[in-house]
Amino acid sequence: MTHASSASPTIAVVEDDEDIRANVCSFLSKSDMRAWGADSAEDFYVRLLRERADLIVVDLGLPGESGMSLVSRLTKQGIPVIVLTARGDLESRIAGLDAGALQYFVKPADLNELVAGIRSQLRRTVGGGASGPQAGQAVPWRLDTAGARLVAPNQQAVSLTTRELDLLTCLMTAESGLVTKHDLVRAMGAGEVEDGFHRIESQLTRLRRKTLESTGLPLPVRAVFGKGLVFVQ
Repeated sequence: MTHASSASPTIAVVEDDEDIRANVCSFLSKSDMRAWGADSAEDFYVRLLRERADLIVVDLGLPGESGMSLVSRLTKQGIPVIVLTARGDLESRIAGLDAGALQYFVKPADLNELVAGIRSQLRRTVGGGASGPQAGQAVPWRLDTAGARLVAPNQQAVSLTTRELDLLTCLMTAESGLVTKHDLVRAMGAGEVEDGFHRIESQLTRLRRKTLESTGLPLPVRAVFGKGLVFVQ
């Protein structure tokens, strides 16, 4: 068995079928790549806080946030994406490529072909491998507390109110990444958990709109169903 070296690219596989996810990750590992899996977009966002990813393989039929939405979000952040899905119809292919996927594979795909596609895309995005910048290492969002601004990866900034600054400080400094509803409401002094979290969600909706208008990029705050919020770098 071939083991991935420290210079090997790291591939994230977002696939809700456990057997398929395990098989793809295993094959990538045997192909001198590092690989880790997630069973949903929400699970992927949380794991991405701890794991590196140079390229993402995404299934379109995900529970929760759709695979198409995930492809679009990642593409906007400059992270290369390849689709691996059971949806083989022309409309889905066109939609996936329009969303930003670099390649589109239909299950059951030949995994040797998938690996070749991944290597081809990594060569194009990082200029030949480990010597270039890492494709998955996008410039991070930065919170300028002194200036009360959130600076996007494209260096555009959005001005923040005191409450918005408090909210983002709470989300961006969380050690575990995920901030639970209870902890968020308590940190924001928003009162009862459900009512307080509802007010925070309304505030977040306004901040999402303002961030998109000011920076041209979506605010990378994701809701983890039934748990809380996470800021995805």
